[in-house]
Amino acid sequence: MKKFSLILLLSVTICCGKSMAQLQMLRDQATGNPVMANPYPEVKGSQYWTEFDSGTIIFSDKDTLSDVVIAFNAFNHTLEYRQGRELMAYSPGKINGFILNPSSNPQLYRSGYDIPGTGKNRFVEVLVDGDYTLVNHKYKKMIDDPGATYGSQRAKAFSNAEDLYVFKDGEAFLWKTRKKIMVEYFGDEVYKTINELSNKYNLDLKEKADIRRLIMLLNADK
Repeated sequence: MKKFSLILLLSVTICCGKSMAQLQMLRDQATGNPVMANPYPEVKGSQYWTEFDSGTIIFSDKDTLSDVVIAFNAFNHTLEYRQGRELMAYSPGKINGFILNPSSNPQLYRSGYDIPGTGKNRFVEVLVDGDYTLVNHKYKKMIDDPGATYGSQRAKAFSNAEDLYVFKDGEAFLWKTRKKIMVEYFGDEVYKTINELSNKYNLDLKEKADIRRLIMLLNADK
């Protein structure tokens, strides 16, 4: 494994070493042994947004660790990292973020965004970065298994959830298309521009890809 300097958040170059003192081992509270097995054996599905794969851990804009096997635990919002046979974890306050699938389909996650009702202790996927920043708050919920057999003991399952937020000057907006709510956040002039852009480019403002394009167009319009 090598450490690399982050350029434009997605490009990396070789850089100097860094202490791993903040890395925390996941341990069983009863035995003190490192956690090796699935802690939710009775829950259908996975707590991970995607399974373990090659990725990059971002300590700062200039210090990263690449070519490591990582997975985003979207249930407890930690980045998990395999070191040999041991499972380690970073919480959002310990690192700036991480990149999943950096070589094929880079997905940049960062911490520090103040999600309303939740706080900053989250990792969010950054879809657009600029005057208007669009992030995807991904998380897992544990629900009653809708596929459980009728009359059987109630089973649990993991369910995916996503919320899109726009940030400007630290203020968050949970994406909604109701005019009153959008005008309160964006103002009349920007709301007018949003309508013009959505008509011009035939954007569906309930679709993530089109919302992302809209925010990119708003940033370019400034």
